[in-house]
Amino acid sequence: MPAEVLVMCSACGRPQTAARRRCAFCNAELPEAPLPPRSREASESPASFPGVTPLALDLGNRRALAVNDMQLSFQGRPGGGPTLDVPWARVRRLEWRTRPYYESLGLLAFTVLGLFWAPTQTVRIMSLAGGVIGLGLVVLYRHHGLTLELDDGTRMQWPLCMALKGSAREGRLTAARATLADTSRMRGVPLAGSGA
Repeated sequence: MPAEVLVMCSACGRPQTAARRRCAFCNAELPEAPLPPRSREASESPASFPGVTPLALDLGNRRALAVNDMQLSFQGRPGGGPTLDVPWARVRRLEWRTRPYYESLGLLAFTVLGLFWAPTQTVRIMSLAGGVIGLGLVVLYRHHGLTLELDDGTRMQWPLCMALKGSAREGRLTAARATLADTSRMRGVPLAGSGA
């Protein structure tokens, strides 16, 4: 059974799951999760794979994904922050997830409230427009994420970014996925994926 990684909120001191960005109690930004201790097998020096093409993908807002023959690196805090490095020797499985941007469906709640309880016609029209925008975002945008399963069963989820279908950013993400597939194949690490 995979272990759940917890971090302590630096503001209120309460433990939180490392998958969260903000504290559920005080809404403060949570620190990056540390890597679990290395297993004995992972401590051995990994072999070098000279045919591996390094990958450095700028995800925007000073966030990045980097892959080379030694490790995977992710800088996921908007605006910068510490980079999380994971040696290939620790990685047992990868999964690249691509799905519609379902979070924008939250605008439909605003639409329902506006249509049934709005005091004026203007507010009803604005709420309807919000619902149309929400549906449009679901259709037009995709969310990309990478999940790493480590040698001790820990699962790390790296939310990469959203991209407009057919955009240059989505093209870079598709190329990054292909590079990651080649690198993981050379390392003997399976890469699963789900697409929308």
